[in-house]
Amino acid sequence: MPAIKLTYFDLRARAEPARLILAQAGAKFEDIRVPAPWDDMEGWQKMKPTTPYGQIPLLEVDGELISESVAITRYCAREFGLAGKTTFESAQADEIVDALQGALEKQYEAYLFEKDETRKSTLQKAFNETVLPTLLGNLEKRLCSRGGDFFVGGALTWADIVTYNFCVELPDKTVVEKYPKISALVAKVGELPNIKAWVASRPKTSL
Repeated sequence: MPAIKLTYFDLRARAEPARLILAQAGAKFEDIRVPAPWDDMEGWQKMKPTTPYGQIPLLEVDGELISESVAITRYCAREFGLAGKTTFESAQADEIVDALQGALEKQYEAYLFEKDETRKSTLQKAFNETVLPTLLGNLEKRLCSRGGDFFVGGALTWADIVTYNFCVELPDKTVVEKYPKISALVAKVGELPNIKAWVASRPKTSL
């Protein structure tokens, strides 16, 4: 098994899908957490130039670095058998993750990045009334079309784990209840013993 170090802020956010996959796989990894920029801006400014793209998370595998959160998460899924059994299944899983990632960026913009209060309110309204219901409705249909239990091949993949993480991190988690198949999937992933143990034991953070 490769020696794995995952470095990110002391937050869930962009590193948590990879952590969840590693936990589900029972993989040993070093969970390196650095203070969030708002807690230690000086420390982050010193670290930032040492990273490939001026950002984290970073995944170190046997001394080699991978940057970009989705690339890191995809690597973990492939390495530990959670990316589908064929290239077509891998593409099906990628499709779901890409759809979620697009919505996640809009969520982050609306709730975290936008500083103008008027525009923030507009973005949040658009996210809650248009972006989120459209996404969840489409995912519900996709899940139903693929058997209703898992997104790919009738078995757990990173698409299911990333969906779980997206849904449990929503500002209003009750919205998922309107989509019975997605809601059931989220509950099922959350009850997986390794996922459940990780969630119970991970550091408590604001994001």
